[in-house]
Parts: sequence; structure tokens; C-alpha cells
Amino acid sequence: MNRRRPPAGAAGGLWLTGLVLGLSAAEPAAAQLQLDQSSVRVDSVVVVGNERHSANIIITRSGLRAGNVVRQPQIQDAIRRLFSSGDFSDVEIGVEESEDPERGVFYIRVEERPYITQYAFRGLERVDEDVIRDTIGLASNSPLDPSRIGRARVTLLELLSNEGFPTASVDTLIRPDPAFPRDLLVVFDVDEGPRLGVTAITFEGNEAFTDADLRAAMATDEEGFFWFDSGELKKDEFRRDLTERLPEFYRANGFLDFEVLGDTVISDRLTGKGRIEIRVEEGARYLLEDLRITGNRAFPLATIEPIVRRGQHEAEGDEEYPPFNFTAFYASPADLGDLYRNNGYLGSRVTPDVRRVEVPEGEAPRVTAHLVIQEGPRSYIREIAIEGNTATHDRVIRNRLLIFPGDVYSQERLIQSFQNIQGLNFFEPLPPDEAIDIRPRPDGDIDISLRVQEKQTGTLNFGITASGYTGLAGFIGYTQPNLFGLAKTGSLRWIFGRRQRDLDISYSDPEVLGSHYSANVSLRDSRDQFTGFSLGDRRQRGGLTEVGVPIFGIRNTRVFVGYSLFDDDVRGLDTTNVIGRRFSLFSGLRSTLSGRLVQDSRNNPLFATAGARNQIAFRQTGGFLGGDGNYQKLDLTSEWFVPVGRLGGGPGSTSPPIELTFGLSFEAGLILGRNPFFTERYYAGGTQAGIQLRGYDEASITPSGHIPDNAPFSDLDRVGESFFRTGVTFGIKLTSSIFMSAFMDAGNVWLDASQLNPTDLLVGAGIGASLVTPFGPLGLDYAYGFDRRDILGRPDPGWQLHFKFGRVF
Repeated sequence: MNRRRPPAGAAGGLWLTGLVLGLSAAEPAAAQLQLDQSSVRVDSVVVVGNERHSANIIITRSGLRAGNVVRQPQIQDAIRRLFSSGDFSDVEIGVEESEDPERGVFYIRVEERPYITQYAFRGLERVDEDVIRDTIGLASNSPLDPSRIGRARVTLLELLSNEGFPTASVDTLIRPDPAFPRDLLVVFDVDEGPRLGVTAITFEGNEAFTDADLRAAMATDEEGFFWFDSGELKKDEFRRDLTERLPEFYRANGFLDFEVLGDTVISDRLTGKGRIEIRVEEGARYLLEDLRITGNRAFPLATIEPIVRRGQHEAEGDEEYPPFNFTAFYASPADLGDLYRNNGYLGSRVTPDVRRVEVPEGEAPRVTAHLVIQEGPRSYIREIAIEGNTATHDRVIRNRLLIFPGDVYSQERLIQSFQNIQGLNFFEPLPPDEAIDIRPRPDGDIDISLRVQEKQTGTLNFGITASGYTGLAGFIGYTQPNLFGLAKTGSLRWIFGRRQRDLDISYSDPEVLGSHYSANVSLRDSRDQFTGFSLGDRRQRGGLTEVGVPIFGIRNTRVFVGYSLFDDDVRGLDTTNVIGRRFSLFSGLRSTLSGRLVQDSRNNPLFATAGARNQIAFRQTGGFLGGDGNYQKLDLTSEWFVPVGRLGGGPGSTSPPIELTFGLSFEAGLILGRNPFFTERYYAGGTQAGIQLRGYDEASITPSGHIPDNAPFSDLDRVGESFFRTGVTFGIKLTSSIFMSAFMDAGNVWLDASQLNPTDLLVGAGIGASLVTPFGPLGLDYAYGFDRRDILGRPDPGWQLHFKFGRVF
């Protein structure tokens, strides 16, 4: 057995030399212990060279124990364990000579790595340095790891290249920390360089398509005149252009053998301009000789063939056979699979088969395409289980389902049911693959398990609210949208301020005594003193009760019948309009019988991204009901939402997707008969008090056009007895509580119902953001009013900032 004595002293200066050379170097090789195959019993273990780490910790990590019998493999394992800690740049284990040939004193000589007290970045603007720290694991007060520093540098260059800075450079500076001379500082000195603008993209080897055709298939584009033609070169997108988009374009046009041979990026760091040269080999163009579909029994060819032939080319001119769209053909099994799964064929399989046809020499290659369909039996739903609802009753969830035991399985209706459940807002958002579990049964039918995760629904809130028309106020409130776990809603709200006092109590029950009837009751005692415009001081006391009944058995359509009684008192108005004053009643009793027909298929009551809500309401006030006045009020509301895209949130994602939606809305109303109540008429403009029309002051849209709120104009002349409004919205639902939008509004009010004219509208457009808070939706809109006027009636278009409370769109 070879025995070695420990060295006399630690090599303290070696780490600085190794540090200078070690950023790109491999790990130092472990000292190899020269032992034969005989065993040695550990008498004791001595540690040499350690300063930062205690001997006991080093011995424990090594695994060497006094009294253990070890061989050379155990020594090698001990060395590996110490190296794996990352704390040492060199490790040597040896055995000191002893009088007992079967026992030995082991020594462990270590060379400790210096510690990094801090990683700093200099000159980095386009990339968040925390991304680098978290991705690579650059933790302060950790041992020097040259490979980790090298990975951080490479990652920095990749991220900057993806942001359009392919000429960036990174220098790594390592120096002693002045505060701790034994330790080091690491500084990444970044020169991002100019953002590269691609002035030209050219191709070599393309004959079937022009350079312009190929550029149109790429995400990377040439620099242009407009801001959206920036010509940025982003590494990841350019890589996808070469490996996915260009091959996909060629395959869609019959070129199965297309290949990108190489690319060259020529850039000028001084000007920030560059050009790209791409070399391609197109290969032969394959023609489609025949396309067949077999195995279909549930659906006729008239239904299936249009799906399969979608995207296929037609023969043109003298062509006998058209080019074969490989991309569309291989996508058709997924589309056919959706058709079959939505009609119960859960086990269906669609197999594509493309075969080359023997053709005479010199002719273009041809293929035959064959889709083999194996339908299998229809699957029926046997059981539907609900899991995870610790507070909400099963019945509430099952009422949102569009599938039932005994139904033929439908993937589309199952997904819609899942969205309906999420639309309750009682549960945390879960990805579909976690929330839906389909379990096949031996007989071919299926059981479905729907999983939910309860979230806190009741909210006790208090604070301060600001409104553009009632000023500053405090509030205390409690809302529970899922009382007793039965989706019943109860709320109490008290707002108190110098210009506003509100006490609201409400209760709604979507299933009275477990029936299909709904009911709601609300009581109100309020005082509003308007400040954003002069609509006076309004006091109101009373209540409303309403009963809803499903109509024609349609789940999302109901008829509501209600009765309300309110005592109104309005003071402090500008009543210089003598005629208006004579026909207006500022204090009186409103006794109203109402009826509403409501269809609501929105997937979320606040931030809808799909579905529609349509309502037509009729109200009779006074007359045979008693009270003051005798008039009828007819209102129509229609809102439509269409999803246009989703970002993220795929399988395995831990966060919900960002949803994009397009919304279209219409509102109209008219009053017939004798209406003496000023506040029951229509007023428009702004976002809070009346008909929403952004880009204009509150209640500044009048039957006489736009009149600023500071103009000498009677309050009674600002209101009308008919209105029309329409709006379009492009919305981005970032989370369940944050919504961004771009919008356009158009609307107007008229003196009476006979003057209603939907072609005479004032227009506004802008951007907005909404946030759900415990007290309701809050938001800001910044809109441009195209038809604004100044107090002299001259055109004065401009921007208007709106604070809104309780509205989303």
C-alpha cells in the first residue's frame, strides 16, 4: 500500500492564478489516491487547508468514519462527494504511515474556492438582470463557479440577440472585493450595441417562388417606412423562420424535400444595419394524383371531404394534377378527430397515408393520399363526478353543465361546461388538463371527473373611493356571492362622504327553494350631490323586488318580472329653462312595474371573452300603479364577445392564458307618455352617471350636441327621452382580475322618441384598463372625443381621462 504524508501548508496563492484562467476552463482534476486493492481501517481523519469550512463538516461530507474499513473505490467516492459540494477547487485524500499496517490516519487536503460576494451588471438595459440571476442561479455569497459564470455570459448574449441586439458583447470582470479582500466581485460589463435593422433579406437557390414570396412567409422582415416595419432580427424568431416557417410554406406548395442549406447575417456595428442571405434547395414539386377517404360510416363524404380537402390546390390551366399540400393533409386528422369526438366517437382514429406513384422518367413526382378512418363505437357518459368543492354544493356546479349522464360524449360541450363553471368566479382557475379527467370504462363508455379548487368569495372591505361625479367618499361593505355554498348573493354597502351617502342591502337567489325560479330583493337609501356636472342633489329611498323564470326551457334565457317603489327628491338644479321646469317634477313617488327578457351566455360576468348578453326591458311607471307620472320606458341592450386568440396557458402551464377578444355592443332606449322625473330621462357622456360615451365630459352629450359642463346651459336641456349608443372593443384579459382594451364609442341623445336617429352620433375612441377590487371593478380610460365643442360651439376635439367605478367596457 502506498502511503503519503500531507503537504506542509496550504497552497493559498493558487486560487488567484486559477481564477484568472478558470472562467472557460474545466474543473480541476481530483488528486488520485495511489492505493492497492487491500483495505485500511480508518483510525482517524485530519483535514488540512481549510479556512472557511469546518473540519467536522468536511469529514461528514466525505463519508469517512473512524473505525470503517475502506478501499480505493470508497476513497474515490469521498473525493467526488467533496467536489460535488462546489466549495473546493482541489481535493486530495491520503493515508499517513502508521505502526499498525491495518490501520491508518487519513488526511484530507482541500483547496477552497473563493466566494463571490456579489454579481453585478453594467450597461444592461434590454434584459432584466433578475432573469439572468434566476435562470443561472447567480447567488451572492456563493463559491466561485467558472462554468456558471460562462453560462451566464452565453445566456446574456442569447437574450440580447432575441431582443434584436445580435452584435452585443459581454466582458466578465473579476476582482477582489475591497470590503472582503479574500472574496471576489463579478461584474458583467455589457455593450449592447445598436439594435440591428435588417435592410435586405435575399435568397439563393429559389426558383419556384420569388424573394418577396419567401419573405412574406417569415416573421423576420426588412426594415420599412412605418414603425411596425422595424426590421428587427430576433434570434429565436429567425431560427423558427428557417426551421419551421419556410419549410412549412414549401410543404404547403408540394415541395416535400425543401431544405435550408445555410444563412449568413452581415451586419455593420457602427450603423446598426445589416442584411441576411439565405441559401435554399427547393427539391422536386410533388403533385396529387388521387385523394381517398375510407372507413367513414357515421358521416357521409359530403361532410368529411370538405374538411380533408381544405387548403388543397386545384389544377390550373393545362395541369392534370395540382400540387399536393402536405401541411393541410397532415393537419386534417386533427380536424376530423374534433368532428368525431364532438359526436361521441372518443376512440376514433384517423391515419394519413401518402405513397409515391411510379411515373415515367422526366415527369414531376406524384403521390396518392389516403385517409383511413377507424370510428369505433360511440361513447356514452355514465357518471359525472365533482371533486374539490368543499364549500359549493354539487347542484350549483351541475346546473352549469351542458353534458349529463346518458348523453353521447361531446368534447365541445364538455369544454363549454368547464368554462361555465369557471365563469361562476367561485373557483381558482385551473388548466383543462387538471380540471377534466376522462376515465374509459371496459364497455367503451366513459366516466368524467370535474375538479375545482375553491377560492375565498366573501369579502369585507373598507376604504376610500373617488368618483368623477360624486367626489371623495369612504365605504364599508360586505359581499358574499356564494352564500351557503348555493350561489346565493348577499351584500351590504355603506358609502359616506360630504357629497354622497349610500346604504344598499341586497339579496338574490338563483334557485328559490331549489326550483328554477330566481328572485332578488334590494333596499336603498341614498343621497348623491353631483360635482362633475350640475345635476343637483338627489335623494332616493325605496326598494325593488324581482322574480325570474326560465323561458322555453332555455338555460341561459329568462323572463324577469319586478316591482319597485322609490321616493325621489332632486334639489339644486339649474332650472332656468321655464318650460322644462313646468313639466318637471323634482319630488315625487315612482311606482314601477317592470318586465325583462334576458339572454346571457357570457363566459364571465365581468371580463367576458366569449358569448353574448341581450336584454329587452319594459317599465310602466305611474298610471294605474299609483304614484306620480304615467309613462312607459323601453330599453334594449345587446353585447357580443368573440374570442380571437390565446397566449400561453398550454398543457403543463402553471398560469392561465392571456385571452384576446373582440366585443360589439348596442344600446337604445325611449320614453313614451308623461315622464315628470328628471333623473329618469337619459343623459350621456363620460363613464359614470349616464350613457357611457368616452372622450366627453359627464352628461355633456345633449339633444343639442356636445355642450361642455361649464357652458351656460340649463340642466333640464341636457337630458332627453331617447338615446342610441354603439361600441366596439378589442380586449386583452391578462388575468382574472386585470383587463386591457382599445375601444371606440358612438352615441347621442334626443329630445323625444320621434327624433331618435342612429345615424347622427358623436364618436370617441381610446384605450383603457380595468382592475377587479373587493369593492368592484375600477378602471381608467383615456379617450379622444372627435366631436367635442367649446363653450362657443366651435370644434374642439381632444383627449379626456376617465376614472370609472363599477364598469368594465
